[in-house]
Amino acid sequence: MIVYCLYRLITWLAPLIPPRVGYWICERVGDLIYATARGVRAHVVENQHRVLGPGAPPELVARNARLVLRNLAKNYFDQFRLWKLSNEELLAMAELEGLEHLDEALSLGKGVILVTAHYGSPELVAQSLAARGYDITAVVEHIQPEPLFQLMCTLRGIHGVKLVPSDKPMLPILRALRRNGIVGLVGDRDATNSGICLPFFGKEARMPDGSVQLALRTGAPLLVAYSRRLPNNRFHAVGRPALHLERGEDFEADVRAGLERVLREMEAFIQEAPEQWVMTVPLWRTCSPDAEEGG
Repeated sequence: MIVYCLYRLITWLAPLIPPRVGYWICERVGDLIYATARGVRAHVVENQHRVLGPGAPPELVARNARLVLRNLAKNYFDQFRLWKLSNEELLAMAELEGLEHLDEALSLGKGVILVTAHYGSPELVAQSLAARGYDITAVVEHIQPEPLFQLMCTLRGIHGVKLVPSDKPMLPILRALRRNGIVGLVGDRDATNSGICLPFFGKEARMPDGSVQLALRTGAPLLVAYSRRLPNNRFHAVGRPALHLERGEDFEADVRAGLERVLREMEAFIQEAPEQWVMTVPLWRTCSPDAEEGG
């Protein structure tokens, strides 16, 4: 409940802080986390080292890790103030490239599955799409305590995004596709530990395959998208052309093949600006032989 009360306080305070001041504070907060939270820092450094490669200079890895934590703090600041922004202010925060690919996929009438990563600000882009009139339903992690989850759902739903907890029945997701809506999922972390192991940046990681399974079962086109924070703290979001996945006789093999295509696209944009990848948990441990032997 202490965390919940703190979130309530920040929700009230954040919209009162001028953005320039708020982002400056976020950079200092990110630096403080880097300096004091050794576990978080170690995880971010591990992830950055995997993306940058074994030959990356330690100073570059450290620089990127610090920037990741700064960007993460800024994302939270944006999230806490979005509920007070008008649709016009929200639209001005993100330039969207590739909407023609989204519209073309929606013209098929089967809905669209939109997959992204913890990169840039998926939250802000989803809100921006909703503010533009798109019907978007997002699958989110069911955090605890429950009052905190409900608070975050309220904040995220202000501009029209519908939220579905990842641990609940997926009927709302199927309904969204049937009404030709967009279903948004984050595809670079398997929070439910139910995915499959595939190479990601050269080493196997357990990755969520729900988006690909959903596309194969429903026939809905799957699009990969990402956003990037700009120096002025606005965003440039890019939607890629649809991946039309084919289903054959071996469903498991089709899922693996489809997910491999998704992961290759995510690798490409993460490598362009690794400091935008705000992943703070280790990804490459659950598929090791020791992890599998331990269950």
